[in-house]
Amino acid sequence: MKHKALIGFDINEYPEVEIFQEYFDCDFLEYSENYFSKNISKYTILVPHLYLNLTSELIDKADNLEYLFTPSTGTNHIDLQAIQNNNIKFFCLSDDSEFIKEISSTAELAWLLILAANRKIISLSRRVLTEKSWKNNDIRGSQLRNKTIGIIGFGRLGKMIYNYARSFEMNILIYDIDETAVLGFQKSATDFSDILKYSDIITLHPKLNDTSFEMIDKDALDQMKDGVIIINTSRGDVINSNDLLAALKSGKVKFAALDVLKNEFDSGKIPNDPLIKFALEQGNADKILITPHSGGATLDAHKIVFKYVAKTLRDNIYG
Repeated sequence: MKHKALIGFDINEYPEVEIFQEYFDCDFLEYSENYFSKNISKYTILVPHLYLNLTSELIDKADNLEYLFTPSTGTNHIDLQAIQNNNIKFFCLSDDSEFIKEISSTAELAWLLILAANRKIISLSRRVLTEKSWKNNDIRGSQLRNKTIGIIGFGRLGKMIYNYARSFEMNILIYDIDETAVLGFQKSATDFSDILKYSDIITLHPKLNDTSFEMIDKDALDQMKDGVIIINTSRGDVINSNDLLAALKSGKVKFAALDVLKNEFDSGKIPNDPLIKFALEQGNADKILITPHSGGATLDAHKIVFKYVAKTLRDNIYG
Protein backbone atom coordinates (compact mmCIF):
# COMPACT_ATOMS: atom_id res chain seq x y z
CA MET A 1 0.00 0.00 0.00
CA LYS A 2 1.37 3.39 -1.02
CA HIS A 3 1.91 6.16 1.49
CA LYS A 4 -0.47 9.12 1.21
CA ALA A 5 1.44 12.29 0.28
CA LEU A 6 0.46 15.96 0.23
CA ILE A 7 2.62 17.69 -2.38
CA GLY A 8 2.22 21.44 -1.98
CA PHE A 9 2.54 22.25 -5.67
CA ASP A 10 -0.11 22.42 -8.40
CA ILE A 11 0.79 19.75 -10.94
CA ASN A 12 -0.45 22.00 -13.76
CA GLU A 13 2.02 24.72 -12.77
CA TYR A 14 4.78 22.32 -11.73
CA PRO A 15 4.57 19.27 -14.03
CA GLU A 16 7.93 18.16 -12.60
CA VAL A 17 6.14 16.94 -9.44
CA GLU A 18 4.51 14.15 -11.45
CA ILE A 19 7.42 11.92 -10.42
CA PHE A 20 5.97 11.62 -6.89
CA GLN A 21 3.07 9.57 -8.34
CA GLU A 22 5.50 6.76 -9.18
CA TYR A 23 6.00 6.06 -5.48
CA PHE A 24 3.11 7.55 -3.48
CA ASP A 25 -0.64 8.20 -3.52
CA CYS A 26 -0.50 11.96 -4.05
CA ASP A 27 -2.64 15.04 -3.74
CA PHE A 28 -1.06 18.02 -5.52
CA LEU A 29 -2.27 21.25 -3.99
CA GLU A 30 -0.93 24.67 -3.02
CA TYR A 31 -2.89 24.24 0.20
CA SER A 32 -4.25 27.03 2.38
CA GLU A 33 -3.95 27.15 6.15
CA ASN A 34 -7.60 26.11 6.38
CA TYR A 35 -7.08 23.08 4.12
CA PHE A 36 -3.94 22.09 6.00
CA SER A 37 -5.67 22.27 9.38
CA LYS A 38 -8.66 20.19 8.28
CA ASN A 39 -6.90 17.59 6.15
CA ILE A 40 -3.26 17.09 7.17
CA SER A 41 -4.14 14.11 9.37
CA LYS A 42 -4.87 12.14 6.16
CA TYR A 43 -1.23 12.22 5.07
CA THR A 44 1.94 10.39 6.07
CA ILE A 45 4.18 12.46 3.76
CA LEU A 46 4.37 16.23 3.28
CA VAL A 47 6.37 18.17 0.69
CA PRO A 48 5.44 21.74 1.66
CA HIS A 49 5.31 24.89 -0.42
CA LEU A 50 6.91 28.05 0.95
CA TYR A 51 3.81 30.23 1.26
CA LEU A 52 2.65 29.03 4.66
CA ASN A 53 4.56 29.20 7.94
CA LEU A 54 4.27 25.73 9.46
CA THR A 55 3.83 26.66 13.11
CA SER A 56 3.73 24.25 16.02
CA GLU A 57 -0.07 24.64 16.10
CA LEU A 58 -0.33 23.40 12.51
CA ILE A 59 2.24 20.64 12.87
CA ASP A 60 0.52 19.33 16.00
CA LYS A 61 -2.54 18.61 13.82
CA ALA A 62 -0.50 16.28 11.60
CA ASP A 63 -1.40 13.20 13.63
CA ASN A 64 -0.23 10.69 11.03
CA LEU A 65 2.61 12.57 9.39
CA GLU A 66 5.81 10.51 9.29
CA TYR A 67 7.99 12.30 6.72
CA LEU A 68 8.45 15.96 5.78
CA PHE A 69 10.87 17.05 3.05
CA THR A 70 11.04 20.76 2.31
CA PRO A 71 12.40 21.38 -1.22
CA SER A 72 14.46 24.32 0.03
CA THR A 73 17.76 24.94 1.76
CA GLY A 74 16.20 27.32 4.31
CA THR A 75 13.98 26.03 7.10
CA ASN A 76 12.73 29.17 8.87
CA HIS A 77 9.21 28.57 7.51
CA ILE A 78 8.95 25.43 9.66
CA ASP A 79 8.91 24.99 13.45
CA LEU A 80 11.67 22.39 13.68
CA GLN A 81 11.12 21.81 17.39
CA ALA A 82 7.52 20.83 16.69
CA ILE A 83 8.74 18.44 13.97
CA GLN A 84 11.04 16.80 16.49
CA ASN A 85 8.37 16.71 19.21
CA ASN A 86 6.02 14.89 16.85
CA ASN A 87 8.65 12.34 15.78
CA ILE A 88 8.44 13.38 12.12
CA LYS A 89 11.45 12.44 10.02
CA PHE A 90 12.65 15.71 8.50
CA PHE A 91 14.68 16.40 5.35
CA CYS A 92 15.82 19.55 3.58
CA LEU A 93 18.10 20.14 0.61
CA SER A 94 20.94 21.37 2.82
CA ASP A 95 21.31 17.81 4.14
CA ASP A 96 23.20 16.87 0.96
CA SER A 97 25.96 19.39 0.25
CA GLU A 98 27.13 17.54 -2.86
CA PHE A 99 23.68 17.52 -4.44
CA ILE A 100 22.95 21.21 -3.95
CA LYS A 101 26.18 22.13 -5.72
CA GLU A 102 24.21 21.34 -8.89
CA ILE A 103 21.75 24.15 -8.11
CA SER A 104 23.05 27.56 -9.15
CA SER A 105 19.74 29.36 -9.68
CA THR A 106 19.83 31.54 -6.56
CA ALA A 107 23.42 32.65 -7.15
CA GLU A 108 22.57 33.49 -10.75
CA LEU A 109 19.62 35.62 -9.65
CA ALA A 110 21.81 37.39 -7.10
CA TRP A 111 24.26 38.23 -9.87
CA LEU A 112 21.42 39.44 -12.08
CA LEU A 113 20.29 41.74 -9.26
CA ILE A 114 23.86 43.03 -8.87
CA LEU A 115 24.02 43.87 -12.57
CA ALA A 116 20.53 45.37 -12.61
CA ALA A 117 21.28 47.54 -9.59
CA ASN A 118 24.68 48.69 -10.80
CA ARG A 119 23.48 49.57 -14.32
CA LYS A 120 20.09 51.02 -13.25
CA ILE A 121 18.34 48.62 -15.60
CA ILE A 122 14.81 49.27 -14.26
CA SER A 123 15.12 53.03 -14.81
CA LEU A 124 16.58 52.48 -18.27
CA SER A 125 13.75 50.18 -19.26
CA ARG A 126 11.17 52.60 -17.88
CA ARG A 127 12.77 55.42 -19.90
CA VAL A 128 11.88 53.58 -23.12
CA LEU A 129 8.63 51.82 -22.25
CA THR A 130 6.98 54.46 -20.04
CA GLU A 131 8.61 57.75 -20.99
CA LYS A 132 8.97 56.85 -24.69
CA SER A 133 12.44 58.40 -24.75
CA TRP A 134 15.88 57.33 -25.96
CA LYS A 135 17.76 59.71 -23.63
CA ASN A 136 20.19 57.92 -21.29
CA ASN A 137 22.83 60.37 -20.10
CA ASP A 138 20.98 61.03 -16.81
CA ILE A 139 20.64 57.29 -16.00
CA ARG A 140 24.22 56.17 -16.09
CA GLY A 141 25.35 53.35 -13.85
CA SER A 142 28.83 51.99 -13.21
CA GLN A 143 30.91 49.12 -14.49
CA LEU A 144 31.73 46.32 -12.07
CA ARG A 145 35.41 46.03 -12.99
CA ASN A 146 37.61 47.25 -10.11
CA LYS A 147 34.61 47.77 -7.80
CA THR A 148 34.76 46.10 -4.38
CA ILE A 149 32.14 43.48 -3.60
CA GLY A 150 31.60 42.26 -0.05
CA ILE A 151 30.27 38.72 0.23
CA ILE A 152 28.62 37.99 3.58
CA GLY A 153 28.15 34.26 4.09
CA PHE A 154 30.58 32.01 2.26
CA GLY A 155 28.79 28.74 1.78
CA ARG A 156 27.73 27.25 -1.54
CA LEU A 157 26.14 30.44 -2.89
CA GLY A 158 28.80 32.79 -1.59
CA LYS A 159 31.45 30.75 -3.38
CA MET A 160 29.49 30.91 -6.64
CA ILE A 161 29.24 34.69 -6.31
CA TYR A 162 33.00 34.78 -5.67
CA ASN A 163 33.63 33.05 -9.00
CA TYR A 164 31.28 35.38 -10.87
CA ALA A 165 32.98 38.41 -9.30
CA ARG A 166 36.41 37.14 -10.30
CA SER A 167 35.29 36.85 -13.91
CA PHE A 168 34.21 40.52 -13.77
CA GLU A 169 37.63 41.49 -12.35
CA MET A 170 36.22 42.86 -9.11
CA ASN A 171 37.97 43.32 -5.79
CA ILE A 172 36.49 40.75 -3.41
CA LEU A 173 36.09 40.79 0.36
CA ILE A 174 34.66 37.76 2.19
CA TYR A 175 33.08 37.50 5.62
CA ASP A 176 31.87 34.31 7.23
CA ILE A 177 31.35 33.47 10.90
CA ASP A 178 33.39 30.32 10.20
CA GLU A 179 36.74 31.82 9.25
CA THR A 180 37.98 28.48 7.90
CA ALA A 181 35.36 28.70 5.12
CA VAL A 182 37.44 31.28 3.25
CA LEU A 183 40.71 29.33 3.27
CA GLY A 184 41.91 28.84 -0.29
CA PHE A 185 40.06 31.98 -1.38
CA GLN A 186 41.58 34.59 0.95
CA LYS A 187 44.32 34.36 3.55
CA SER A 188 41.71 35.04 6.22
CA ALA A 189 38.12 36.17 6.53
CA THR A 190 37.61 39.92 6.33
CA ASP A 191 36.32 41.52 9.52
CA PHE A 192 32.61 42.30 9.35
CA SER A 193 33.34 45.98 9.97
CA ASP A 194 35.78 46.07 7.04
CA ILE A 195 33.21 44.48 4.72
CA LEU A 196 30.87 47.32 5.65
CA LYS A 197 33.51 50.04 5.39
CA TYR A 198 35.11 49.17 2.07
CA SER A 199 32.45 47.48 -0.10
CA ASP A 200 30.75 49.23 -3.01
CA ILE A 201 28.29 46.32 -3.24
CA ILE A 202 27.29 44.03 -0.36
CA THR A 203 25.60 40.74 -1.18
CA LEU A 204 24.03 38.66 1.58
CA HIS A 205 24.22 34.84 1.66
CA PRO A 206 24.25 33.79 5.33
CA LYS A 207 22.04 31.14 6.86
CA LEU A 208 19.40 32.71 9.08
CA ASN A 209 20.25 32.13 12.73
CA ASP A 210 20.75 34.09 15.93
CA THR A 211 24.02 35.52 14.61
CA SER A 212 22.68 36.70 11.25
CA PHE A 213 19.26 37.93 12.41
CA GLU A 214 19.06 41.63 11.46
CA MET A 215 22.82 41.77 11.02
CA ILE A 216 22.17 44.63 8.60
CA ASP A 217 20.75 47.23 10.99
CA LYS A 218 21.30 50.95 11.62
CA ASP A 219 24.70 50.38 13.18
CA ALA A 220 25.89 48.29 10.22
CA LEU A 221 24.39 50.70 7.69
CA ASP A 222 26.07 53.68 9.33
CA GLN A 223 29.45 52.00 8.81
CA MET A 224 28.89 51.49 5.07
CA LYS A 225 30.13 53.67 2.25
CA ASP A 226 27.77 56.39 1.11
CA GLY A 227 26.01 55.13 -2.01
CA VAL A 228 26.47 51.43 -1.27
CA ILE A 229 24.35 48.82 -3.11
CA ILE A 230 22.79 46.01 -1.04
CA ILE A 231 21.66 42.67 -2.48
CA ASN A 232 19.71 40.07 -0.47
CA THR A 233 18.74 36.62 -1.72
CA SER A 234 19.12 34.83 1.64
CA ARG A 235 16.28 35.54 4.09
CA GLY A 236 14.40 38.75 4.81
CA ASP A 237 15.18 38.63 8.52
CA VAL A 238 18.89 39.26 8.01
CA ILE A 239 17.95 42.92 7.38
CA ASN A 240 16.15 45.33 9.68
CA SER A 241 13.64 46.65 7.15
CA ASN A 242 12.95 49.95 8.89
CA ASP A 243 16.67 50.73 9.15
CA LEU A 244 17.26 49.92 5.49
CA LEU A 245 14.25 52.01 4.53
CA ALA A 246 15.69 55.02 6.37
CA ALA A 247 19.05 54.50 4.66
CA LEU A 248 17.39 54.36 1.23
CA LYS A 249 15.45 57.54 1.90
CA SER A 250 18.57 59.39 3.09
CA GLY A 251 20.65 58.18 0.13
CA LYS A 252 23.12 56.35 2.36
CA VAL A 253 22.15 53.22 0.43
CA LYS A 254 21.97 54.01 -3.28
CA PHE A 255 20.02 50.90 -4.26
CA ALA A 256 18.65 47.73 -2.70
CA ALA A 257 17.77 44.64 -4.74
CA LEU A 258 15.87 42.11 -2.63
CA ASP A 259 14.48 38.67 -3.44
CA VAL A 260 13.38 38.06 0.16
CA LEU A 261 11.53 40.10 2.78
CA LYS A 262 10.25 39.76 6.30
CA ASN A 263 6.87 38.06 6.85
CA GLU A 264 6.91 36.39 3.45
CA PHE A 265 5.60 32.95 4.47
CA ASP A 266 1.95 33.99 4.54
CA SER A 267 -0.03 32.03 1.93
CA GLY A 268 1.45 33.84 -1.04
CA LYS A 269 0.34 37.30 0.06
CA ILE A 270 2.53 40.35 -0.51
CA PRO A 271 4.71 40.42 2.63
CA ASN A 272 3.88 42.89 5.37
CA ASP A 273 7.18 44.73 5.09
CA PRO A 274 7.66 48.52 4.90
CA LEU A 275 10.07 48.07 1.97
CA ILE A 276 7.14 46.90 -0.17
CA LYS A 277 5.25 50.14 0.39
CA PHE A 278 8.37 52.13 -0.47
CA ALA A 279 8.90 50.13 -3.68
CA LEU A 280 5.29 50.72 -4.75
CA GLU A 281 5.52 54.48 -4.32
CA GLN A 282 6.01 56.37 -7.54
CA GLY A 283 9.52 57.62 -8.11
CA ASN A 284 11.40 54.91 -6.18
CA ALA A 285 12.26 52.59 -9.07
CA ASP A 286 15.73 54.09 -9.07
CA LYS A 287 16.25 53.04 -5.44
CA ILE A 288 14.77 49.57 -4.95
CA LEU A 289 14.00 46.37 -6.84
CA ILE A 290 12.01 43.53 -5.24
CA THR A 291 11.39 40.05 -6.67
CA PRO A 292 9.09 37.41 -5.08
CA HIS A 293 11.60 34.95 -3.56
CA SER A 294 12.32 33.51 -6.98
CA GLY A 295 15.99 32.62 -6.47
CA GLY A 296 15.58 28.87 -6.71
CA ALA A 297 12.52 28.98 -8.95
CA THR A 298 13.81 27.87 -12.33
CA LEU A 299 12.42 25.12 -14.54
CA ASP A 300 15.60 23.06 -14.57
CA ALA A 301 16.30 23.49 -10.85
CA HIS A 302 12.78 22.35 -9.97
CA LYS A 303 13.11 19.32 -12.22
CA ILE A 304 16.34 18.30 -10.52
CA VAL A 305 15.06 19.04 -7.02
CA PHE A 306 11.68 17.30 -7.21
CA LYS A 307 13.29 14.18 -8.68
CA TYR A 308 15.82 14.18 -5.85
CA VAL A 309 13.16 14.73 -3.16
CA ALA A 310 10.92 11.97 -4.52
CA LYS A 311 13.71 9.42 -4.78
CA THR A 312 15.16 10.28 -1.37
CA LEU A 313 11.76 9.78 0.25
CA ARG A 314 11.27 6.53 -1.67
CA ASP A 315 14.64 5.20 -0.52
CA ASN A 316 14.03 6.14 3.12
CA ILE A 317 10.48 4.78 3.22
CA TYR A 318 10.71 1.62 1.13
CA GLY A 319 14.41 0.86 1.56
